[in-house]
Amino acid sequence: MKELEIEFKNLLTGDEYGRLDQAFFQNAEPVIQTNFYIDTPDLDLKHNRLLLRIRAVGGNQVMTLKEPTDKGVMEYHGEVDNDLSFDQNIRRDELPAIICNELERFNIDTTQLRIYGALSTKRREVPYKDGLLVLDKNNYLDTEDLELEYEVSNRDKGETIFQDLLKEYDIEQREEITKVERFYNKLTEIRTGDNYANTL
Repeated sequence: MKELEIEFKNLLTGDEYGRLDQAFFQNAEPVIQTNFYIDTPDLDLKHNRLLLRIRAVGGNQVMTLKEPTDKGVMEYHGEVDNDLSFDQNIRRDELPAIICNELERFNIDTTQLRIYGALSTKRREVPYKDGLLVLDKNNYLDTEDLELEYEVSNRDKGETIFQDLLKEYDIEQREEITKVERFYNKLTEIRTGDNYANTL
């Protein structure tokens, strides 16, 4: 499956998280999801601005390749049945065809893919003004951070609504840093003796 993702993100302080939680998410049931991040030893995906992950939610595992475009992020999805453990190799025949084809288009060596770690998210979602408002509490590599996301179908309209929401709840707008970027940044800090970390 292929789809265009348009979303806005903002990291939160504990107080900001609490205000949004109280205002929107009191009746939203949390869902726990875990992202397992995949790359080659030379970080070929990262260098091509690609993200490859397996997301495990409720017993299902979906592999997603994310590719930035001018209009948003193009996503390629396929269900998989992998052994999700740290430093686990991903065989070429385990890749969904749609993802394998895209990786080969970028000349990624699909025989070198490996899981380098996981990020677990406690997520709650509510509809908000023609979009989906998402409150995340993320845990990875002994780190916790808090994040607000807003998923929409119209970029311009969604950006205005998101910025208005931040202003209304007195939330500082911060530079957008994706989950995988934050994961890689932390991995660099704690694995300074590792060849993989030194290439980040």
